[in-house]
Amino acid sequence: MLAQPKGELVSEERAKLFDEWAETYDESVRDRSGFPFEGYEEVLNTVARLTKAEPGMDVLDLGIGTGKLAERFLAKGCFLWGLDFSARMLAKARAKFPGIELVKADLLGDWPLDLDRKFHRVVSGYVLHEFDLRAKVQLLSRLAGQHLVGGGRIVVGDISFPTVGALVETRESCDVWDDEEHYWAADEAVAVLHGAGLAVGYEQVSFCGGVYTIEPKQDA
Repeated sequence: MLAQPKGELVSEERAKLFDEWAETYDESVRDRSGFPFEGYEEVLNTVARLTKAEPGMDVLDLGIGTGKLAERFLAKGCFLWGLDFSARMLAKARAKFPGIELVKADLLGDWPLDLDRKFHRVVSGYVLHEFDLRAKVQLLSRLAGQHLVGGGRIVVGDISFPTVGALVETRESCDVWDDEEHYWAADEAVAVLHGAGLAVGYEQVSFCGGVYTIEPKQDA
């Protein structure tokens, strides 16, 4: 049985928000400037590049949404599994990419047994800011310890700032900040992930978007 990270599950209200957003999501993130989606496409491109994925690899996309990130791995000839809590987001992904294995589940809830397996790569785009840092670390630690093949890696692109100071500066000057979300500050997150036994790399892509490469430490 898949060991589950602890943390608060996504609320019904939050799930409804994403179901309603599914119809317009692709348009809403296209060519955006400013917080929170500046550099969105380049962040996803960076995730795809840093995975170093090869044809035939098994890839798990956490919070697959409408498939914006997944399409990059399908183009590489990878086999895709997608997990999301929004039925309407999954319907959009299924319509665009019928060959993907899709699962409706909460990342912090119970996962079906067919995901109790190992993957060459685990990826995520603009999802994990839904969870606080403790829940992020618990989820990533379990994935790294139990759901990566040898030499596998996790690559996460998200709303992320280089420092806590940069995050605070944007929060104080931004009129679309969402206090229900937990945006990354790389200096803080990298230190905590290292402390949890993970090797972490970080690349800042835009002022509010960055990519984390996460692997188990070789001596962990």
